[in-house]
Amino acid sequence: MKAHKAIITNSILAEGNKRPCTKLELQNIVFPMWNDLGLIGMMFRQCVATKEQPSGNIYDEKAFQTVLRIIGGKVLMSNRPDCYCWKFSKVTSAKNVSKIGTCSAEGILSLCNVLNGITHEAEKSLVADMFAKLKNDLLLVTTPQEQRTCIEVTEVMYHSGIHYCVDEWMEPDENGDAEVTRLSIGDYLIVTDSGVYRIGHDEFLETHVI
Repeated sequence: MKAHKAIITNSILAEGNKRPCTKLELQNIVFPMWNDLGLIGMMFRQCVATKEQPSGNIYDEKAFQTVLRIIGGKVLMSNRPDCYCWKFSKVTSAKNVSKIGTCSAEGILSLCNVLNGITHEAEKSLVADMFAKLKNDLLLVTTPQEQRTCIEVTEVMYHSGIHYCVDEWMEPDENGDAEVTRLSIGDYLIVTDSGVYRIGHDEFLETHVI
């Protein structure tokens, strides 16, 4: 389903109660640039199945890298990994960066620390298996605390007709329309200079403090 990005975003900003919040320090596993994958990168697009776009969203391979987060010791949230994409500039400007994987001493130590923080054995095995199959280390980027602005999706907002948003990174077509992200009561919307984007209720409480 598509909606006009500017119209729905302006409706959310007009209806919602904007509040300050703090995003906590988080560890982010960053996958390679698509061009670094060689032939594989020529065969497939960078289509990432996120919780917001479960059927997959194609991110521009010339501008984005895929990121996986492990939140509160959980690899899966609602049976989906918490993955999305960062712009190259965010990766290259990151301050706290290390290797993670099985191809270097630094990578192994980082991987051990991350695995030790995962609470469910089956999910720990998922991450260990992923790295066992990789032939290169990935990047582990620790992002610092960050001040943000959020809007909670309340019953009043939802019953007023705000059932979805268009996440800030979704590119509208020539009519201004883009694929929507469904909202539920209790979700949160992060307000940015470019619009808004959804964070699920549980993920927000694990990663932010109001």
